[in-house]
Amino acid sequence: MSELAGAGNQGLNIVAAYAKGRDGFKQQSARTTPQARRLAFESKKPTEHLPAARVKRLSRSAPLSLFIEALEQDGCVIIKDFTDEATLRQADEEVRPFLGDEDEGAVVGALQGKTKTVTRLIGRSPTVREKFFADPIYQNLCERFLALNTTHWYGDKPLTTTSHPLLSISITFDIPPGTSAQGLHRDDKNHHARHTRVKSYENGRDMLLGLFVPACNTSKANGATRVVPGSHLWGDDMPDFGADGSQGVVDAEMQMGEAFIMLGSLYHGGGAYDKPLGTAKEGQRESRTVHAMFSCTGVHRQEEISFLSYPIEEVKTYSKIVQERLGWKQSEPNLGWVDLKSPEFLLTT
Repeated sequence: MSELAGAGNQGLNIVAAYAKGRDGFKQQSARTTPQARRLAFESKKPTEHLPAARVKRLSRSAPLSLFIEALEQDGCVIIKDFTDEATLRQADEEVRPFLGDEDEGAVVGALQGKTKTVTRLIGRSPTVREKFFADPIYQNLCERFLALNTTHWYGDKPLTTTSHPLLSISITFDIPPGTSAQGLHRDDKNHHARHTRVKSYENGRDMLLGLFVPACNTSKANGATRVVPGSHLWGDDMPDFGADGSQGVVDAEMQMGEAFIMLGSLYHGGGAYDKPLGTAKEGQRESRTVHAMFSCTGVHRQEEISFLSYPIEEVKTYSKIVQERLGWKQSEPNLGWVDLKSPEFLLTT
């Protein structure tokens, strides 16, 4: 995962699934002339799909359809007024004690030893859990892109069942100066995802949807995440970002209060945070701090083992939507039960 950097018990107006059957990409028969073969080859280049070199910004009051459209077209979107500074300060007060005093961080995956992390994040920060992760916009988008609706046959009777998304991981990144840029990558690599090149987005293509809430202003200077809008439509051939590695790459810069949502198939990577900018708060090291959450489809393994990370007595205090996203509700038709029953009954005993 790279680094970018409310709704508690309120009900969610889960968006209805869009009708299936979007027009697919129809290949035209090519002439067998050298020119036609060259044009056919050129048309397969992934850079063909790159939109304008920017990340769309939408107000949280915008219709959900505009967020869906941005994710389908670009693979990412920024919510301009996702939260406020008071809520961010509250989250920081809850998270900061878990960062510790050591200068060294984790060395695992793309983490290079300087970045401090707070794992089990939604259990350690009620604000992150109920104001950020449970936010209706994010949860409705998770439902739209990750919920699986499938019709099976039981004898001669059709049976339609739904598998809802799960929280895959929640983590805070605290990235200091002197951190190099990450290589551009896709986060759905963890699920061994395979991709077929398409011209327009197809339902069911993704298995991850990420939410990033920065606790500070993020810019190119302090390593704002680099993203490649449109790359979620590419296949699995080696991507071409040009000779200098910047072709189609955009810095997803944000102000405090904004949030970034992206599909797991989008190429991205944390930017370089080369030198201090003199922005350290009193008593703290200078850093770029980001709260990150990813949800996955309900039939895939979660990156973080939620049943070990979040004790049941604590889960009982969480909002219903969070409980369900942690796996305390059976995935239809028959995944995730206890004693042949959906496990939420254990939360009332």
